[in-house]
Order: sequence, then C-alpha cells, then structure tokens
Amino acid sequence: MELEQRISVLITGAGSGIGRALAVALAKKGTSISVLDIVEKNALETLEMVKQEYEKLQVEDKPSTICIRCDVAKPDEISSAFEQHIAVFKSLDICINCAGVAHTSDFIDDEQGLWRRLVDVNLNGTIECTRLEIKAMKSLGKPGCIINFASALGLYPAPCAPIYAASKAGVVMLTRSLVNLRSEGIRVNAVCPEFVDTPMGNLLPVTMIDAADGFIPMEKVNNGVLELIEDESKAGCCLWITQRHGVKYWPCSEEEQTYSDETICIFGS
Repeated sequence: MELEQRISVLITGAGSGIGRALAVALAKKGTSISVLDIVEKNALETLEMVKQEYEKLQVEDKPSTICIRCDVAKPDEISSAFEQHIAVFKSLDICINCAGVAHTSDFIDDEQGLWRRLVDVNLNGTIECTRLEIKAMKSLGKPGCIINFASALGLYPAPCAPIYAASKAGVVMLTRSLVNLRSEGIRVNAVCPEFVDTPMGNLLPVTMIDAADGFIPMEKVNNGVLELIEDESKAGCCLWITQRHGVKYWPCSEEEQTYSDETICIFGS
C-alpha cells in the first residue's frame, strides 16, 4: 500500500515507545492518524508530536489527527475507538496493533494475576483489534493493511518469560493464519523485534539485553514497518528484527533456524 495523504492510520499503544515512533514516522508521510493509548496524557503528547510533523509538510490540505484513550483489554473501548476513527476519517486503511505489556515475574508464584493482564493486552487485545479491523475493512470495501506487533520471543521458546512468549507466539500464529484474507484485499503481517530502547524494553534484565548485543535502533524498526506496509507481496509474513542479524522475514531458512536454536540457550536462563 502506497503511503500518501489520503490514507488513514489507527495505532494502538501510540502513547510511547514503538507506537509513538511510528505515529511520528507516518505523520511525516502525510497520513491521517488516530493515536490510541491507555494513558491519555501520553497519547496527547504523541498527538502534539504528530501535529508538529504536519506543520512541516509542504501541502495546502493538511492531514488531521485525533487522540482516543483506549484499553485494548476492554472490547467496548476498542469498538468505540474504531467507530470514532471511521466517523472522522471515513476510512480505515492501515491499523498498527502496538499496545503491549511485559514483565518477567515468575507466573508460578503470581498470586496477583499479572500474567492474565499480560495475555489480555498482548494476545486477546490484538485478537479483538484485528477482528474489528477486518470487519470494518470488509464493510468499507477498500483494501487494508494490518500490522500486529509480536516479538522475537514469539518465534522461539523463552524460559525466562514464558507467558510473554506465549502471548506473542499467539499473535504470530493469528497473523499467519489470516493470510487467506489477501484475496479480499486485506493484508495482515506481524513485526517481531528483539529488544528496542523503549519504556517497556527497559523493564527487561540487563543480562537479556546484553545477550542480544544491545537494543535495536528505533529507526530500524520504523524503516522495516514502512517497507512492510508498502510491500503487497508479504501477506502473512513476519518481519523478524534483531541487532545481530538485521531484518529478515520469518518463516526462516535452515541457517536461521540454527540461530533460533542458539537463541533459546541465550535467553533460556
């Protein structure tokens, strides 16, 4: 899908981290954007950053942006957000499901149910967003692109973070299982970065980050996503981004599978 001014984009988790960076990157392309986040203050900050990029565009008819507070673990809030987006922009061309949470606590001793919240946001929230996005795109009768944010830890076992890995593996399989929608003009892809320097990434143990040769530059993630949006041939594929091996598509070759097996050992402690 070609990025241009008439395109409208909805981004969950856009109040910080990767979601915010993508909102700014897409604003530079002139797309109209709905900024969704559970923390309204953060979403409003992103909204102002998007508006600043619009002011730099050399066009008469500036794109527009709106801010919507949304907890993706609550289906009614997701549904309301989509209704607001379509009411304002009259279209739903690109959806980026970036909202997510992470923690490395031992789920076996997790009496507070933190793991349930993780699954509700990372997996159930992504499923509900994807479901409504597909439904809306079909109803509007226009081609659409859905980008689900998973993780490199959704591609191979991660004994250090089993619930997080399970939630992201679910996102990967959801995405790959929707490849048949390309016949209806709807393309679903997943992005599986290793570790990015974000508020959520900084919650992870330093030893884990060091084992991956440090954080991935945000620019590498942005460029990968923009390329994925514009490449119509990659329906169902997962963009695998690591510091050591760059940007690759998954499923992978035998050589890359060997790397995956090695990674299990690195992140298994």
